[in-house]
Amino acid sequence: MTPQESVPDGRVRSTRRYGILRPLLFSFFSRSLYRDVGRNWKGVGFLYLLVLLVLSWVLVTIHLHRMVEGLATVFSPLLLEQIPTLTITDGVVSILEPQPYTIRYPLTEAPLVIIDTTGQTRSLEGTPARALVTRDQVYVRKSDAETRVYDLSNIRHFVLDRVLVERWIGVFRRWFAVAVYPFALAFSYAYRVVQALFYAAIGLGFARVLKVDLRYPALLRLSAVSVTPAVAVDTLRDVTGTWIPHWWLICFLIAMAYLGFAIRANSAGDFESPTRPA
Repeated sequence: MTPQESVPDGRVRSTRRYGILRPLLFSFFSRSLYRDVGRNWKGVGFLYLLVLLVLSWVLVTIHLHRMVEGLATVFSPLLLEQIPTLTITDGVVSILEPQPYTIRYPLTEAPLVIIDTTGQTRSLEGTPARALVTRDQVYVRKSDAETRVYDLSNIRHFVLDRVLVERWIGVFRRWFAVAVYPFALAFSYAYRVVQALFYAAIGLGFARVLKVDLRYPALLRLSAVSVTPAVAVDTLRDVTGTWIPHWWLICFLIAMAYLGFAIRANSAGDFESPTRPA
């Protein structure tokens, strides 16, 4: 039975049974949870959605950090041994190695950066390299359709060598998770909020078909909670690195199945009304 409390006019009001963390487990099987969310929870459920994604992205970011650590451990020595000592003095680049000098991707040997201050190489056309360093400019390929050019004339003195690059790699490895996590969480939360709004609209149709009296705010709460299993299996897939074709469709079907389950769990009575006769 749902706990109830008395109110001054002699009626009783149902009180919330489940805290904000309980749906992390109970959303997989509990009709009682979904009745509580539909009847007794307040708001639209976006706070719960944020809590769910905070925990999900902690796991995913830890996995990504370990991947970056592993890749850096394997590939950074192969990259570092190719780094020449590059000096910029009054905007002019110089290196001691014969030119054009090419830094290649580890293992694949494909060109990554070309250094040519002699003028033989004047653009990135005809090469898959991502960057070209000339006597006084740096060309960076942003995409197949866009290349940025950076002028070096304002640089009075700068030295890039293996020690500096190794230090940069170390900083990247150390702070990768911290830098990625807030952005990943923010974009994911925005996406899931829009998704919940859309799912709640679908829920209106489900409720009409199932003849369940639920208003849009309650359906938003149910959508936020019923997406938990889909987010959980999606997180598991990310952490394990498993590739599954048409995964977005599978997650959508899982979410719809649980949303239907949540709406059916609210089929008895008017769960939008905070009071009912004693």
